Amino acid sequence: MKQEPLTVLVVDDELPIRQELRLVPWGELGAELVGEAENGEDALFFCRNFSPDIVITDITMPVMNGLDLFRALKRESLSPQVILLTCHSDFAYAKEAIRLGAVDYLVKVAMEQEDLERALLKAKEAIDRERSIRRSETERRRWALSRKLAQLALPNSREETVESIFREALGGMPPCLTALHADTKKENRRLVGREIEERLSGSELLQAPFRWIPAREGTYLLLIDRSAGPSSSLRARLDTLLQSLSEHLEKELSFLSDAIRLYAVVSEPIRDGIRWSELLSSVAGEQPQRFYDSTSRILYARSQSHAIPGEAEIRTMEARMRRAKHDQAGLLEWLGDELPKWALKHRLPPERLKRLLTEWRREWAPGTDEEPGQTDDVHLEEAIADASSLAELISALVHEAEKAGGKKKPRKEIAEAMRFIEENLGSSITLPVVANRVGLSPHYVSRLFREEAGVSFNDFITRKRMEKAAELLQTTTMRVYEVANAVGVPSYRYFTAMFREWMGVAPSEYKKG
Repeated sequence: MKQEPLTVLVVDDELPIRQELRLVPWGELGAELVGEAENGEDALFFCRNFSPDIVITDITMPVMNGLDLFRALKRESLSPQVILLTCHSDFAYAKEAIRLGAVDYLVKVAMEQEDLERALLKAKEAIDRERSIRRSETERRRWALSRKLAQLALPNSREETVESIFREALGGMPPCLTALHADTKKENRRLVGREIEERLSGSELLQAPFRWIPAREGTYLLLIDRSAGPSSSLRARLDTLLQSLSEHLEKELSFLSDAIRLYAVVSEPIRDGIRWSELLSSVAGEQPQRFYDSTSRILYARSQSHAIPGEAEIRTMEARMRRAKHDQAGLLEWLGDELPKWALKHRLPPERLKRLLTEWRREWAPGTDEEPGQTDDVHLEEAIADASSLAELISALVHEAEKAGGKKKPRKEIAEAMRFIEENLGSSITLPVVANRVGLSPHYVSRLFREEAGVSFNDFITRKRMEKAAELLQTTTMRVYEVANAVGVPSYRYFTAMFREWMGVAPSEYKKG
């Protein structure tokens, strides 16, 4: 994984020195200048809020000098590597700073870029050593805590196990439990897990109140200290973490990213007398609510707030289905409106709902009893079993009912996706964005596109872009590069090659007619 640049704060009361250091090609040195301060007091405030990796500081300054800044950083357990800027007369101070742990000092009047590069390399080596030690110790503790966590699944487990985990990991109780879930196919879990764990470890090193522990394959317990702030702050941090993980997986595992779904589950607030095993299970266990809230990235585990229907209510719903099944319009209304509302109200365990609908479907789907094993029937039952959300389940059933009635129009979700694509050709269009727009999973949308449009999702977008480009080239005075931008292909060279492949001629020739 590409290493992030080291962040640098420059502290000096002399403006010319700060201006000179701004001109350093920090990127070439594997660093980034993230801030400046005129004295130690301002620098200390910056370090408290932004935690730079390296502080390059003058020794002699007003308000708070460089040595006092260094001592304050140590006293507050802030741990940037410190490089000193010194004049010849400051050597006694420089020696004291080196004794305190500064990695190097630079003489202002004689400083060259090579000297700065050497000092930054020393700082980087020190940072890498520290992180390696911290990571090694953190990993040892993490897996020990994970084993303790596993004890909660055993009969007669002791409730104090979780409390001891929090005391050891955070030094106190968090306001709630949070779990990160990564849903993907079984054969991909190890590969996906390795990338997620590497990214989580990097986040952990940068954020002191944040720890993580593996709960089970694909699920991680996130321990976030009370100092993280109110619930709104927690949600913001989770949003940032999920976005960071999604972008990382998109980059490192682009061939799998459409088949990975990340989400977090937050428990109820921790209170006295709570049963830890139940609280842990509510966030780290299987999440049937994900089936009903498939587009939400952050879910909240709450006490049961919906009424599981009894047999009488199920039979009543069954009777409504039987009244509706004789008329296709009535059946479609029941499937598309009444059934989803009933399912969302009662939230049956997903597998039970699927079994129930498989049974009911036999009453309205023609031929399911007389000719079992038909290809369409098998595909539909597979679609029901594989549905990862209520929206996918309803979509499959509605589509079958429409086909049975002779309707040939595309499913409404795919029609909406096609309309969205055509209206946004000039923007970046990705499968996850479109899937979220229509309320289905990326994997399911990809499959439906092939079934409905006869081409892949990406080929459909390319075709629409080339058709729009051809229209603009013939009907407007736009230049070729302007047309390329207008259809979402900002690279002129790539657009020209793509247009030639689809239309058989270069865009400039096509424009000439």
